Amino acid sequence: MIGKPMSEQEMRNDLANRFQGVKSSVGNNSAFADLIAASASSYEKRWKKKMPESTKMVLAQSLDKMTNTFQNRDRLSKESIMSAVADINNVDNPISLAYNLMSILIPNFAYTEVIGIQPIPTKESPVFYPRIAANDDRNNVPKGTALLGSTNWAETNNYTTNQVAEPFTTVGATSTHTVTEGNIIPQSLSLQITAGSSSYVLHEDGKGGFVHIDGLTTAGTVNYTTGAISVTFTAAPTAVTARYRYELDLSNPDVKPAQAVLQWVTERVRAEPYRIRTIYELDDFFQVKQVLNGYDIDSVLSSSVAGYINKEISGNVFDDILLKTDGDYPWDSSNPTGVAWALHRLSLMQTFVRAGNGIRQNVARSGGNIAVCGNEWMNFIETLGDDLWKPQSYGAEPIGPYVAGELAGKFKILKNQDYPDEKATMVYKRDDVDASFIGGVYIGLYATNPIAMDDLRVIQGMGTQFGWLKTFENSVVSLTLT
Repeated sequence: MIGKPMSEQEMRNDLANRFQGVKSSVGNNSAFADLIAASASSYEKRWKKKMPESTKMVLAQSLDKMTNTFQNRDRLSKESIMSAVADINNVDNPISLAYNLMSILIPNFAYTEVIGIQPIPTKESPVFYPRIAANDDRNNVPKGTALLGSTNWAETNNYTTNQVAEPFTTVGATSTHTVTEGNIIPQSLSLQITAGSSSYVLHEDGKGGFVHIDGLTTAGTVNYTTGAISVTFTAAPTAVTARYRYELDLSNPDVKPAQAVLQWVTERVRAEPYRIRTIYELDDFFQVKQVLNGYDIDSVLSSSVAGYINKEISGNVFDDILLKTDGDYPWDSSNPTGVAWALHRLSLMQTFVRAGNGIRQNVARSGGNIAVCGNEWMNFIETLGDDLWKPQSYGAEPIGPYVAGELAGKFKILKNQDYPDEKATMVYKRDDVDASFIGGVYIGLYATNPIAMDDLRVIQGMGTQFGWLKTFENSVVSLTLT
């Protein structure tokens, strides 16, 4: 359920208060501060950009809640926990290992590249996202109607103009209608007519009549002053829609220009648990110790423990995105006769551009700029020349989905080996409060109590608690390779 609209300043104040709540809960814990600083430094070094503030707050909140869990569930003293936090490279200690994995994995989950991320203070809390809404009744668009991602905006785009589309009130052998705006600008009127399985467009002549279509219409009039229209058909049509422009007298003080207001709304998400079980051999502790020293993100994500956690958790998000697509853009990979393969493969770019522009047309806010691609798509993309494809370099290839590179300087591409080979999805993301999907993170990563086994193995559950929602209809598409 969407909450009460708020201004941008109100949204920023609420989000700042949420961040402050996280900071107050964590307090002046120097061990946590050092851990977050080391994580942010590693992030900036790897990705050449600063860690988003939302991500820092998710990490801080997760560290705090994990600490509470260790104290309340496992009866560990605060002193022993802080000792483990202060020496996270001592991964022989499962508590240190848990905090170490949290500080590296939470900011680098693949899903954080695709959806907006916000910390939520409870397991069911609101997240913030923008909405442009009609501020008055206009052009058949009621006040309060959302103008981003709505069918009304996408199909007619008429709220902020003096152009209107409306169906005839009487449809028959003689069809009549009086337009709601009261007048019609000459030569701006056209009628979209459905007759059986056929469609026609009838234009007026600017002189009060119509340019008739043989076999379809026999007579017709339009009164530009009153907006009255009448058309006689050879047989009654199925439907008639009038598209027209009307005189908008802005010199008249009673006539106001269109007002569209930028609002911020909230919608509640529920943080669901997502868990996997991990088994550490004794040798794994020493391997993990080597890769965690120095915060080597590439090595961590290509290790069996961290890579599979990312694979399972990010995979849940990407599967849901695929299920919630609004449309599909196919690309025929078959080489046409007489066309060189080197030339034909470039045509896949048209599919990405069409998908990105399709999202922009639908939501009237941003074009698609992030794609999650299955293996067969990647087989084609990764063979493109360096003028189009800029791969992201890694010391070792991550196990789960990951950022593979940038296509045509416009699209961030993530490789996801768990998608159907021929499938890809595209979304848009501008920042953590403006994206096709917004995620509310309660605990970014947590560990269950380790169970030591007599064969020198440790079983430990790793999981996360977060939820996500699709903010705008028509903002997510699939791409299908045929």
